[in-house]
Amino acid sequence: MTGTLDAGGPAGMRGERAVVTGAARGIGARIAIELARAGAEVTVVDVRDPAETVAAIEAEGGQACGRTLDVTDRAAVHEAFAALPALDVLVTSAAVYGETVSIDELEESEVDLVLGVNVKGTLWSIRAALPLLRRAGGRVVCIGSVAGKVGGVLAGPHYVASKGAVHAVVKWLAKTEAAHGITANGVAPGVVDTEMVAGRGYRPDYCPLGRLARPEEIARVAAFLASPAASYMTGAVVDVNGGYAMG
Repeated sequence: MTGTLDAGGPAGMRGERAVVTGAARGIGARIAIELARAGAEVTVVDVRDPAETVAAIEAEGGQACGRTLDVTDRAAVHEAFAALPALDVLVTSAAVYGETVSIDELEESEVDLVLGVNVKGTLWSIRAALPLLRRAGGRVVCIGSVAGKVGGVLAGPHYVASKGAVHAVVKWLAKTEAAHGITANGVAPGVVDTEMVAGRGYRPDYCPLGRLARPEEIARVAAFLASPAASYMTGAVVDVNGGYAMG
């Protein structure tokens, strides 16, 4: 893979500790790998077994450990973060897409699932991480979606609502935690070629660049925002959508 961060360069994170949720696969896994390449010690968190991501990091000489965790379980999330000795970076990537249905077809169980993982999971992770991040003047990166900015038919209304909420949390966190030296930013991907969107029939020409994003293209932006190189950025939600939505 080309274009990765250099641990010895200005974006280097050597000696820093990071947690990435939803990192057993897809965008989260790529973010964990990018942070490890930048020199961070990464805790890979997912409701699925994160061993594959940990192994990929260790195969490149990076440092990582894995933890199986349901981010919707507030008590379990608190326990997991309380066990960490220190934390410099939190990336909240855990998410579910749900069914792409109209509001007329929407079931309550589907809403509970998507908002539970995407919104509650983000909030519980941030809440548990904040005591450690305040000590470090740390950095938070939340993975949102272009759907949360512009709505539309790329996803169901519950997913759109969940990602719009994530973007709002980024802005709230940036304002309320600035006094502690914490920065908070988000990434709003377009359609990414991952297992989560496989089989949903997205056309490669949905955006001006004429293709789906690769997970590493989202991960590199997230890794920049998680690095010291983005020290004066906070409250931003960065578009990485191939030109589907601008401004």
